[in-house]
Amino acid sequence: MIDQIEGPFESIVCEYEYLERYSTVSSSISVILHGTQKYPETAAGFATDNVELCMKLRELMRFHTGGEWGSFTLSLAASGEAKTEFYYS
Repeated sequence: MIDQIEGPFESIVCEYEYLERYSTVSSSISVILHGTQKYPETAAGFATDNVELCMKLRELMRFHTGGEWGSFTLSLAASGEAKTEFYYS
């Protein structure tokens, strides 16, 4: 995730959404700097790089918890602290 970003940041926000109709995941990555959210051009390949990992994560979580998230957000602060939020439909 960090290797997709050039320059300083306060946090990186990755948003993932499971598209049941297509059995795939769409994603976006943005950078927050000085309170402003931007979508960097350097992250163009990010969406396709993480689809397989997201599909595996969804399957593992369904197996262990029985729940199926519809989307989730992964935030990474410059300090290295990571947070996730899962949204179930």
